[in-house]
Amino acid sequence: MKMQSINTIAKRFFLGNLLVAALFLSASANTRHSAIISPEKVEVKYTGLDVNNLLSFNVKYSNPTGNTFNLVVLDENGDQLFKGSYGDKNFDKTFKLPKSEVSKVTFVIEDTKQGSKEKFDVNINTRVVEDVTVSKG
Repeated sequence: MKMQSINTIAKRFFLGNLLVAALFLSASANTRHSAIISPEKVEVKYTGLDVNNLLSFNVKYSNPTGNTFNLVVLDENGDQLFKGSYGDKNFDKTFKLPKSEVSKVTFVIEDTKQGSKEKFDVNINTRVVEDVTVSKG
């Protein structure tokens, strides 16, 4: 009985995290057409863990012409977690993913007109250090 309750709670927590990630990832998609991509225009930054234990990444892309570009987020197996088309001149978006679900994330910004793309691989290694001191009082 107790094990079944723990499994049910774990499943709900997992599904809740996926739902939260999907909501964050699907916000504000625009549709216009591509821009030439240069490495100086793109910045992918890990911003840490939030209070819900979600990994947070910030993606910035300078797109002065306002042409459409595609942004794809892939997991370690190459499975698509998110895909969106944007036309923002100063794209700045935060992506949040469940910590326990990914060990590598790839961000791909692609110019479909020009056929160019920038790819950023983020490897996630989590190490837990427990510093325990036992003393006799």
